[in-house]
Amino acid sequence: MAFQDSALRKAFPNGLNGEIARGASGTTVVAIQYALGRLGHLHDLCDGKFGGNTENAVKAFQTAVAVAPTGKVTSILLTLLDIAVAWLDLRTPAMKAVDPLAFLSNFRALAMPEIRLNSSSEIFSWTSPAIQTAYGSWVGHYWEVIKQNRVEADCKGMALFLMDQFRKQIREDRFVNLPHPVLRGAAEKTWIVATRDKTRGFFSRSDNSAQVRRTGYEAVLNVEKLDPQQSMLSGVAVHYPEISAHQVARACPRVWDWNPAFSNDGDTGKPEIPVNQLQPGHLIFIDHTGNGSFDHTVNVIKVERDANNRTRKLVMAVGSFDDVRDNFSDTEPNSLSQINTYAEEVTVELDASGRITNSLVSWSSEPDYLVKTRYSARTTLMEQKPGGKLIIGRWG
Repeated sequence: MAFQDSALRKAFPNGLNGEIARGASGTTVVAIQYALGRLGHLHDLCDGKFGGNTENAVKAFQTAVAVAPTGKVTSILLTLLDIAVAWLDLRTPAMKAVDPLAFLSNFRALAMPEIRLNSSSEIFSWTSPAIQTAYGSWVGHYWEVIKQNRVEADCKGMALFLMDQFRKQIREDRFVNLPHPVLRGAAEKTWIVATRDKTRGFFSRSDNSAQVRRTGYEAVLNVEKLDPQQSMLSGVAVHYPEISAHQVARACPRVWDWNPAFSNDGDTGKPEIPVNQLQPGHLIFIDHTGNGSFDHTVNVIKVERDANNRTRKLVMAVGSFDDVRDNFSDTEPNSLSQINTYAEEVTVELDASGRITNSLVSWSSEPDYLVKTRYSARTTLMEQKPGGKLIIGRWG
């Protein structure tokens, strides 16, 4: 019987005689891992090595289909895997929409809370305390929409997308027209929005260029050999053209400016910004080299404080891109066809003295069976390199 799933069909052209178990390796294992990953059972890379994580994933699937959890793959189990993945549609609602941006802007249908302004003023701007408070509350709700629909962008693109969507909703809810804080009266541009079905020039497959052999994409390459439909556009990619992270940083009023006294001198348990000053809606800008150009943007989504008003937990949204031309991500790509955008949520916990006690990626737009997560407290709250600087800003 020919398998319905293209990866299983290619890996097992003649079906399976015998069984595949721990210790096996090769293309057949990649196909099994890929199926288990898509079904939500494998949270490890499709590396073609049948180890403990793959065995546990097989057992989880066996339990789900009421088969004895042996951890071994037989021809019968392979058929059950094929049936299960054949029914899958991993596209998010926004990906299925005719117009993804219109879908992501239908705030009532998305069950977004109505924006309210606790102020008697009739004139509002980004500097209005009521606007800043409203934005800080709004980002927590809309970030969940982004996660549910796997919206992907580079760092400044994610910051701009959150800001621009807030502008749309507050115009609908309160008839408040906020200016674009970066363009400052210049003509606004059109968002470029892409999905795997409509790539709009975005980088989609890692094997479409001889240059694309970036470290960390081995699992993607393994899967692409088996599945011609596999796309590196995991969700809805959004891009605002001709604006850099440095332009965004320059346009934002500073809540806190860099102070060398906050340098941690390599102590990765110490943030290099005053975390107790952070509020939802704030933006952290990082100049990694200290050359005066801010090249990274982090969005503060949620802040939890203790009874003494000390920050104990941070949730941050990070957009980014992989430069597929080298292994350092230091080179600005020339075009959308050379980058793979993604988004991650970083959750950081701190003790009463402000030291970092835990850091993890609590959500990623990219499947964990294809790529490893990248961000942490070190890459969001520290400059990483000697001479680097950080600032805290807000829209204004």
